[in-house]
Amino acid sequence: MNVGLGDADAAVGIGLEVVSDFLAELIRIGKLPNRQELTREFGGQTFDVVVLIGPPTFEMVTAGPDAPRTRLHLTGTIEARPQSDPGADPITLPLDAAAHLTIVKTADPIPAIAFRYDGVDGTPAFPVTADDIDAFMTGPEVQQVLADTKLPIADSLVEGLNASRFPDDATRPEDSAWTVQLTLTPASADTVDAFAVSAGPPSTLARLAVTESFVAPRTGLAVAYNRQFLDLVLERGAEAKRGTTVDEAEVTSLDMSMADNGIQITGHVVREIDTPIIDIAPDVDIDFDGVAIPRLIRGTTGLTMDTSGIDVDVDDVDEVFYGALRWVLTIGAAALLFTGVGVLTLAGIALWATVVQFVWNKAADLDNAPNVLRDNLAASLGAQLSLLAASLDDSTPAGTLTVDGTPDSALVVEGNIVLFAQVIIRSMQARLRSAEYSHKLRRFAIFELDDRRKFRAQELARLMKAGKISVSGFHHVGGKYIRSDHDNSAANNLLQSFKANETSEVVVKNR
Repeated sequence: MNVGLGDADAAVGIGLEVVSDFLAELIRIGKLPNRQELTREFGGQTFDVVVLIGPPTFEMVTAGPDAPRTRLHLTGTIEARPQSDPGADPITLPLDAAAHLTIVKTADPIPAIAFRYDGVDGTPAFPVTADDIDAFMTGPEVQQVLADTKLPIADSLVEGLNASRFPDDATRPEDSAWTVQLTLTPASADTVDAFAVSAGPPSTLARLAVTESFVAPRTGLAVAYNRQFLDLVLERGAEAKRGTTVDEAEVTSLDMSMADNGIQITGHVVREIDTPIIDIAPDVDIDFDGVAIPRLIRGTTGLTMDTSGIDVDVDDVDEVFYGALRWVLTIGAAALLFTGVGVLTLAGIALWATVVQFVWNKAADLDNAPNVLRDNLAASLGAQLSLLAASLDDSTPAGTLTVDGTPDSALVVEGNIVLFAQVIIRSMQARLRSAEYSHKLRRFAIFELDDRRKFRAQELARLMKAGKISVSGFHHVGGKYIRSDHDNSAANNLLQSFKANETSEVVVKNR
């Protein structure tokens, strides 16, 4: 993966398969037509032709003079019967046609994302003609869907970035003064075709320096934060802590910035010991230097930190080392709490709740509401999932279209933080590939399906209850956990099959 955000502070990427799944669901609930009736003359006969339209594919074209561009690929089955013999077995042909469907920005003060039909793409396979495809795409049903589909992706992104970059209300520009750009981002070896909405402060171009997708396979949504922006807010947080006292330790120096693979934390503290718990002399000087790697706790919007890369320069006695490490983590967490940017504020909160508490109490418990997706970070993953769901959810007398999802993982790429979430629109069926057991929590914590998707156990149960995922041989219990079906011997004993698979991820208890 290669991430280059130019002078944009952040960008949201959405995989094109999300749009494909959305359109397929619209056909299922009857918002989009799934058949077209035609009359054709060929071979000296008049035929009644029925075009049965299958789930369309929204795809990217990367070759040609106007590439990259997007199009809607229509497939399905064509049935032709002679008008003189309507009961005859049909002549069956494949449907293969495409239409230019362009992603555009609206003219709103903060642009939203919309879709525009721009004509037929190429020559449809016989017997369908370009006029047939044009009539379908300009029909009232399709045009109404295009008119109704607006994705306000930039709204919360700009709101959170603006408050973080300009913390002073008096000098903060209007959200509408920010620059918003739309970019098609073709797939790379480890990403999928997507489009990205980037945002930069006033006077910037907010154009991506690298137009390569940063949306990982089997996710659908990614939020990327620029290294330069992160450096700005990290330095602001570090500056707020210099010269202060944290846990009876004076912070004489503290620097925080992005490294290629995490957050570089360097500093010096002095603490006068007045407790018998740790037997060392007063006025202890402690230097620390290293990289803390942020990790998204799967199925939550909580971040924790891998601090194994931080070196602490103190006496080699174990009690002294852990005492010093405790101060370092406390100071680092406190600095992160003051950054003001949603994702890093969350990192600070999670660091207090997990890593700091692990050192102090030898425990890593983080309370989490199982349906945290809809009402979380204003500038990050939870909010984008919420906006996407609210924009695409729909219902008709024939059925309901719901968008769901779950936070997946985090990655630091050349100093840029990228957060991923799985977006689930169409119901899916899967088999269980593996399970990871937490001996500390005494339960299964992570499940992996046969398509390599991973889920936090509670999130998989929630999605099964919502009807989004069916797992062969297993069922959910109250949307809280899953267990094997009583009559399925092949999947009969999770403990016997998978208890030896100790999870390597940070896992947390539910409230």
